[in-house]
Amino acid sequence: MSLNLNYEPEVVVEDITELTEKEWRRYRTFGIGGSDAAVVCGISPWKTARDLYEEKVNHISPPEDGWVAKEIGKRLEELVVQIFMKQTGLKPYAVRKMFRHPLYPFMLSNVDFFVEIDGGIYIIECKTSFSYHMDQWEEGRIPRHYELQGRHYMAVTNVQGVIFLCLHGNSEDTFIERRLDRDLDQEEELIEQEAYFWNHCVQMGKPPAYTESADLVLKSIRERLEIREKQQIELPEQLSENVAAFLKLKEKKSELDQQSKRLDEQIKLTYAPIQEALKGAERGLLVVDGTTYQAGYTKRSVTSINKQGMEALRLLHPDICQEYAKTNVSYSFYIKPAKAG
Repeated sequence: MSLNLNYEPEVVVEDITELTEKEWRRYRTFGIGGSDAAVVCGISPWKTARDLYEEKVNHISPPEDGWVAKEIGKRLEELVVQIFMKQTGLKPYAVRKMFRHPLYPFMLSNVDFFVEIDGGIYIIECKTSFSYHMDQWEEGRIPRHYELQGRHYMAVTNVQGVIFLCLHGNSEDTFIERRLDRDLDQEEELIEQEAYFWNHCVQMGKPPAYTESADLVLKSIRERLEIREKQQIELPEQLSENVAAFLKLKEKKSELDQQSKRLDEQIKLTYAPIQEALKGAERGLLVVDGTTYQAGYTKRSVTSINKQGMEALRLLHPDICQEYAKTNVSYSFYIKPAKAG
């Protein structure tokens, strides 16, 4: 594939702010958007390529998971841009259009803002994060799933780069700016993967294989296939190897769990004399080979309602119990010998 850079992006929707949420989500099923790029490549933290396939083929909207975080990000966009303007003197401008790549029409994009820098056009992509995600931004890095999103946007709009703005706190000191310039080799590779997903999977009705983490794959299967209680089917014989591997791994894990319990017991026996020597003090110090170690207690308080308290609440204040107490149904998977008869 040799990229042709002599093009202007096509406009699919002139003003996305005039679309309802339902209309906007339906437009997204007609192609691959920027946030879909990491999913296609199998590195999204949130969904599998199979999930994305189901959305595109069946023209269904993705579930509203994490809607609060998304709403926070949307409401803070203007603030993030204001901080950028204050720090740089540059003036980003919003273009509320949905774009499509004229050469690869399955590639769609709607971006936050554009800005002109030294005669070149850059996209401004606003992000908000929380402290437990900040390791992904350390040492000048950009989270990989955001990087692919940026490269998708550059390809569709034919601009020079993307500037990511991330606010992860409530002060200007928690503002991060990262610049991502266009790399045609990586862009070409991304387009090839997106083209394969769209042309060979979506268009031909062939679901992609699962390649993601086990937790994401199991989450995908649970959400896609509803449990039908009291129904039993015959499983295909080719799954016998999976059953054997499952049982073998479960046995090995059981052995390791027992070993872990024995180690826990030994650890407790080693620190029992130290607890006795503290004589009730919260902490104590001891120098070992020139290094000072501290032993002590960490206090943790957890407020909860036990079973008896819940029953009392149900009897005395049924209205409150009805409003706040929720019943969640979950299923745990098993494989075990079937009972005879």
